[in-house]
Amino acid sequence: MNKLKISVVVPFYNTPITYFKKCIEGLKKINPYEVILVDDCSTNEEVILEALNSGYKYYKTPYQSGHDGLPVNIGVKNATGDYICRIDSDDILLALPTFMHTDICFGRPDRVRPADNITIEQLILAPRAICNALVAKKEIFLKHPFATDSNVYGDVLFVLQLLNNKYSFTVFPEVNYIYTKRENSIQSSSSPLSHRLRHIQTVARFCQLEKISHLRSKQLLNLAFLNFNYGSKALKYLKFKNSKTLKKQ
Repeated sequence: MNKLKISVVVPFYNTPITYFKKCIEGLKKINPYEVILVDDCSTNEEVILEALNSGYKYYKTPYQSGHDGLPVNIGVKNATGDYICRIDSDDILLALPTFMHTDICFGRPDRVRPADNITIEQLILAPRAICNALVAKKEIFLKHPFATDSNVYGDVLFVLQLLNNKYSFTVFPEVNYIYTKRENSIQSSSSPLSHRLRHIQTVARFCQLEKISHLRSKQLLNLAFLNFNYGSKALKYLKFKNSKTLKKQ
């Protein structure tokens, strides 16, 4: 049994049964304090039965929301652990921290650059999924509930809020999260333009929620527009641009 009282929240909706079973099998191996499966009104009976027969707590959203935000918030509200960890239902969690000396411990995913020394600026220029396997105090999740609409990236917004509030954080020392790449996932089915526009809206929502000043909001939105124009190369572009400016000086 993990020393920390960590509640793992797993939102799901019609997850392919093979992936869902692997996700649950992985959780049984690490045996966290609590696992909460939150069903966003799935229609696949096999997936629903797998959740109901898992031995874990099962909750269902009042309506099919189409996003992780509502299921995550329901899971957090009903969690009894001191800490929360949120994972996707088609991925595999390999390990959890056994102690916490910071407010947050970011996971270390296998296919995503980890959150070592992450800043607000870096995350806006190069957004990535670093919220999965993140472990934080329950009150932090309650203070910053996940967005429940499709206009923003709830996970990126959540991390931006964490960074803005200057919570202390560390990163898990080894890979502890396996991402499953699915061809029909939302990420792979949407166009780059759609992703980048949604990211701009995410940054705008962040500025609104955190009451960021006009000048600072302008700076952050300019970074979001750099991502819109240059995608994953935005960070390199900014470094190149800044180096040229310094040389002129």
